[in-house]
Amino acid sequence: LSYRWLLNEFPVFIPLDKRRFVSQTNGNLYIANVEASDKGNYSCFVSSPSITKSVFSRFIPLIPQSDRAKVYPADIKVKFKDTYALLGQNVTLECFALGK
Repeated sequence: LSYRWLLNEFPVFIPLDKRRFVSQTNGNLYIANVEASDKGNYSCFVSSPSITKSVFSRFIPLIPQSDRAKVYPADIKVKFKDTYALLGQNVTLECFALGK
């Protein structure tokens, strides 16, 4: 599967950069240091080259809050699955910390 995110309308796909990352494991969109320009409606676009089918999610609104909004303490979310690999194989692990 291939995951891409669009903002407000098709085909305005979100460019990935140092602030925005799409996990190819679960399709989640991660935005570090949200800016006012990130405001909008987001939809996930999933495609499968093997069956040549694509689907869109419903739009999810994002409304950035001002700096005056409540600040949450840093929080590390840990939901690790068992990961197995044969000797000599490469393994990729993802860890995301949330908070300010």
